[in-house]
Amino acid sequence: MTRRIFIYEDTCGGGCEDPLAARLQREGMGMLRALAADFSALEDLEVVTTLDQRIDPGELPIEAVPVASPEEFASKFNLLATECDLTLVVAPELGGRLASLSRQVIALGGTLHGGDLELIETSSDKLRLYRHLDGAEIPALPARKIEPGRRSPEAVVQKPRFGAGSLGISTLAPGVPEREGEEELIVTPLLDGQAVSVLCIAGGSSILPLDPCRQRLSEDGAFRYLGGSVPLGEADLSERARALAVAAVASFRDPGGFIGIDLVLGGSRKDDRVIEINPRPTTSYCALRRRSPVNLAQLSLDLLAGGKPASPNWPPHQESYNSEGRVKETMKPASRMETAS
Repeated sequence: MTRRIFIYEDTCGGGCEDPLAARLQREGMGMLRALAADFSALEDLEVVTTLDQRIDPGELPIEAVPVASPEEFASKFNLLATECDLTLVVAPELGGRLASLSRQVIALGGTLHGGDLELIETSSDKLRLYRHLDGAEIPALPARKIEPGRRSPEAVVQKPRFGAGSLGISTLAPGVPEREGEEELIVTPLLDGQAVSVLCIAGGSSILPLDPCRQRLSEDGAFRYLGGSVPLGEADLSERARALAVAAVASFRDPGGFIGIDLVLGGSRKDDRVIEINPRPTTSYCALRRRSPVNLAQLSLDLLAGGKPASPNWPPHQESYNSEGRVKETMKPASRMETAS
């Protein structure tokens, strides 16, 4: 019996009216194309998506339902979330957008691919996430509310409490006073180390970490995401990244689906920190799917059904990719990073 999955990517799908979120559209389109290709390759599964009619579908492997206005988006999103067997929401955490759309699917009687609202809502709030991880004794990047006028003796990072990507992030040099922004901000230390992302797939009682990816971020204090490379190249670093990512995901009661964990790996294991959790597919999916000997979409469905598939056997060659997940030449990553995606 054929099932239907509704894949909704917010920056491209017709529901995004936030000009800040629209800046993430190229990354979003890359993820939408990759997910649509992998899920549509599976037998007995029909893939449905929506697309803002102003956007060129380009290499999108399926025909999208066009959306011409916010009103049309609302009706089509609700209809598809209700009619389809599964809904996979890919949205930035700006303003709680991912959490809001996820709650909407459940309120409509739909089923989320993943579906752990506790994880989604906690991860969408960076301050709440730090408190959760700290309470679970998971080493995480400390975060606090901004204190306008406070001058820290060390460099600190200001970022939106409900943010995504590198939007709204700035670095303050030692002694520079903290200042308010247009939205609620938090403050974190600036860490030395290597920025790494680990995309996990969870379901049932299993958490499967995929090959850890090295992140490249801009060195201008804004931490713009420039892409990354995989694998890390050192077995010890990969093991540390996987272990910390799995521990962070396991701190939630019922994690499911694709979950991206951003980390900074320090000089030793005791210096490693979780930066944030993205309870959705991340750009690294585009690179990992090319390297995986198995279809990662199928892997996710197997895990959600309670199966215990083995981790893919990853190839050893290195691949470097840009911010859209497309292959590019290898570039040397910076050594001083504080991940922000």
